Amino acid sequence: FLCEFQDFKGAEHIGRLAIGVLENLKAKEYLSQVYICTYGGVFGWIRNLKRNLEPLMLGYQIGMQTGDVQHAMFNASSYIKISFFVGLNLKEVEKTIEKFGKEMIEYNQTAVYRSMLPVKRAVLDLILSTNDPAVLNRKNMEQKSLLKQALDSNKMALLSDMYIYGGVVAYIFCAFDLALALVKKRQELEQSMSRTSLLYGATAFYDGLIFLAKAHTPTECEEISEMSSIMSKMERFVQIGKHNCEHKMFLLEAEIKGKMGDHDEASRKYEMAIAAAEKSQFFHEQAIAYERAADFFLRINEQKKASHYYGKAHNLYLQWGAQGKADHLCKNIPF
Repeated sequence: FLCEFQDFKGAEHIGRLAIGVLENLKAKEYLSQVYICTYGGVFGWIRNLKRNLEPLMLGYQIGMQTGDVQHAMFNASSYIKISFFVGLNLKEVEKTIEKFGKEMIEYNQTAVYRSMLPVKRAVLDLILSTNDPAVLNRKNMEQKSLLKQALDSNKMALLSDMYIYGGVVAYIFCAFDLALALVKKRQELEQSMSRTSLLYGATAFYDGLIFLAKAHTPTECEEISEMSSIMSKMERFVQIGKHNCEHKMFLLEAEIKGKMGDHDEASRKYEMAIAAAEKSQFFHEQAIAYERAADFFLRINEQKKASHYYGKAHNLYLQWGAQGKADHLCKNIPF
């Protein structure tokens, strides 16, 4: 709750108290509940997100052992979402989704299962590499069915997640018009929501990239009022969790400098984003940084460097398991 108001210090203090009480009382039956609120909450902000995966898996396992199935599945769902945003191999994430999805259905955890579906759709879209009309038609029908479920049941959080993950995938595939439309729909929806999905800074990060992708001149950059708010948020997030957000901030700054025509500073910021993403092991976002840097160098007629960076991006997308995106990049590189 405190994280929603960005009171991270207060949330961290309460989280550590909860863990301490849990350990002192050896109250194993409450572990699953405490872990989803801490490792699925504030601890995801203040330390590298990957470090929360093992505790969340333990929260799932202990919850199943003690009969706390609901909180076990909450831990499983959080594990899957974090796996996506830290860039674990998508094929492994797909297997995890299938495993937990079957258990969620078996134990009648319908709401948790549905909350996982936007992530599943994003993973499959990034892996998929086909022009088969039957496969594409089935994917489209599944997406429409999920959207209808969310609208019919007035599940605003589910609908918001659909827009977030859909926007991320659209951006990665360079469908910037679609990505921006999804951001706008989500922002409109959020006006009637008491809580929004910050996703450890990822929501603001991709929002910023999407807005900047649609801004072609410095004037347009300045006219996008959202960017000021986004950059303020990212600065705050970097202070709270440098490992998760520093490379994100550098990439946004690089994109802004590139749009403003400050080539030297843009080049420096791209290099900083690439290095920071590698250091924090956010290899999927390192791939995005390489691709955006390649786009930049191509625009300023440094084709040799652009070609090298496109190759780096392609290799990292393959490492991520995003075969569909890797193939898309190959087809659209302008060489």
